Amino acid sequence: MSLLPPVKALITGFAPFAGHDSNPSWEALVASPGAFANLESRSLLLPVSFTSAFVELEKAIEEFAPDLVICVGLAEKRDHVCLERVAINLADARIPDNDGNQPLDLPIDYSAPNAYFSNMPVKKIIRSLEMAAIPAKVSETAGTFVCNQVMFKLLHLIAVKKPALMGGFVHVPCTPQMLDLSSGLSGLPLEKITLALRIIVETCAEHIVSGKWRGTRRQIVPYNLVWPEEYSQIESVLKNGLKDLALRIDHIGSTAVPGLCAKDVIDLQITVASLSEEVAAALTRLGYSRVGHIAGDHAPPGMELSPEHWQKWFFRAPPSQRATNTHVRVAGRANQRYPLLFRDYLRAHPHTAAAYGQLKMRLADNLANAAMYPDVKDPVVDLIYFPAEKWAAETGWSGHVV
Repeated sequence: MSLLPPVKALITGFAPFAGHDSNPSWEALVASPGAFANLESRSLLLPVSFTSAFVELEKAIEEFAPDLVICVGLAEKRDHVCLERVAINLADARIPDNDGNQPLDLPIDYSAPNAYFSNMPVKKIIRSLEMAAIPAKVSETAGTFVCNQVMFKLLHLIAVKKPALMGGFVHVPCTPQMLDLSSGLSGLPLEKITLALRIIVETCAEHIVSGKWRGTRRQIVPYNLVWPEEYSQIESVLKNGLKDLALRIDHIGSTAVPGLCAKDVIDLQITVASLSEEVAAALTRLGYSRVGHIAGDHAPPGMELSPEHWQKWFFRAPPSQRATNTHVRVAGRANQRYPLLFRDYLRAHPHTAAAYGQLKMRLADNLANAAMYPDVKDPVVDLIYFPAEKWAAETGWSGHVV
């Protein structure tokens, strides 16, 4: 990688802990002060302290105003460079920190969610590291020690105050000199760790300036006349690939309502007879990837139906295709009917659609974290859905629901 655009990067490492004389998360930064010469960068040594580590990080963020924050820590029992994907709201230390503190089974922040996901392009980074022959993998746990707390508090800061900031956490292994033969680990030489950090920082910087990075704030754009045609092209590919497995495929969501502003992502619904592995396999062959933790829909108040009525599968589009949210729902269930009725009601009531659009724009402008957006929007959608049901009864709407 060569000449990088002007991105301000703050990279942190930790002091030694747990009896070690050094910590490669910091030594790798010290060993190559010119490694990030093409960036405006700053390195920061963090104390291994539940009390002080994030205080020091937040102070540096306010002073330096970076575009990118990458925190680096030591994972003694790992042999790979690990890109942490998840930070959890829990401090549960197996050993004391360097201040002698050892919190056990305590939430980090009572007011915060249970977990946050890194907003760094972790898969892209893994590919870049593998191309450089550096052992790397995505990790689903940053542990429950100081590293996790720093990552969680950083992502919470991004969520509530700094939506344009990219941030995350990387764990590096011990160097070979830190290990004895009984460990069963090979470690990673300091120069390899230094190279890995340079690749990680530069990959993130390139992602920021590529136009693909828009921060964590929800982006709402005016209605685009090309959305229906884009949907039609995607629908054609899905019909050819799924054949009889798809009972119907529908353009849903705001991009399906003429004149309505929306996020620039095509929502579509595939109606199936059942959530079968045959359906999942067919979509996988088409390049779609299932998001396992999204397994159901919001249920409106008062709709006392069994949980199965709100089950679904959710898939991301193939990398080569324009962005879509692909919802797979079972024919005849409440959550399969809901988006069809909501769409058709807004199509028939343009003033309601316009008011809904204004709400979406104001939410996007005033909520720092995109994850908060549906929490506020869903109850408003229900307020529209209930009169939509009355309209359906009065007009005989069926939506040709399977």
